Amino acid sequence: MIRAHVAALLAYVDKLDPSRAPATQEAALERLDAWADVLLDVAPRAPHPEGHDWDASHVVRRHIASSPYPIKPSDVSRPWYAFRADVIRRHAGTFEPGLHPEIDPDAAPGRAYFAALRGSLQAVAAGEQPAVTSRAIGPAALAPETPQQAYQREELVRRMKAGHRAGRDENARRLALVSQFPDLLAAMHRLPGHRMWRGSVGGNARAAAIVAEAEARAASTTREEQPV
Repeated sequence: MIRAHVAALLAYVDKLDPSRAPATQEAALERLDAWADVLLDVAPRAPHPEGHDWDASHVVRRHIASSPYPIKPSDVSRPWYAFRADVIRRHAGTFEPGLHPEIDPDAAPGRAYFAALRGSLQAVAAGEQPAVTSRAIGPAALAPETPQQAYQREELVRRMKAGHRAGRDENARRLALVSQFPDLLAAMHRLPGHRMWRGSVGGNARAAAIVAEAEARAASTTREEQPV
C-alpha cells in the first residue's frame, strides 16, 4: 500500500473503533509511519481466482468485530501473506500470449519471454493481476442409467459375489482336505508364501500337486473303507 492507502485504512479503523483513535496529531503520524512500514507490500484489494477477493478494509472490520484487542498492522499483513500464498499456489505460471502481444509465442524463449513470466508472477503476487489457473479435464457427463443397464450391473455384482463365495468354499474344502494329512500340510507350509496357507492354490503348481496328492489319498482311503 502507498501511504495514502494506509491513511485511508486508518481512518476507517478510527471510524469503527473511535475510542482507540490517537489523541494527538503526533501520535496519529507515528501510527501512520508504523502501519505504512508494515503494510508496504500489502495490496489494498486483490482478485482471487475463485472469487474470494482480498480487501484490507474487510480484514479490519472482521478484526474489530471479533477481537477484544486493538488492531495492529500485523493483523492485516499476516492474512495478506496467507492470501497471496494461496493465489500463487493456484497460479499456473504459464505464458499467456494475450497479455503480451509484443512477444511472438512461436519464437524460441528469450529474455523477453522469461521477463514476461517473472513480471506476471510478480503482478499476481502483488494483487495487480488475477491468477491464471489451469482447468482440469473432467469426465463427460454420464447419461442416466437405463433399466437394462441397471439389470446388467446388478447381475454382474451378483455373479461376482457368487464367484467369491464359491472360491471361499473351495479354499475351505482344500484346507480341510490337506489338513487330514500332517505331512502334506507341513509340505504346503514350507512353500514360499504359504506359511499361513488358507486353501488357495492359484497358479502355484507345487501347491496344486500337494492338493492333488491329498485328494488321491482321500479317495484311496474311501475305497479301502468300502465293504467288499
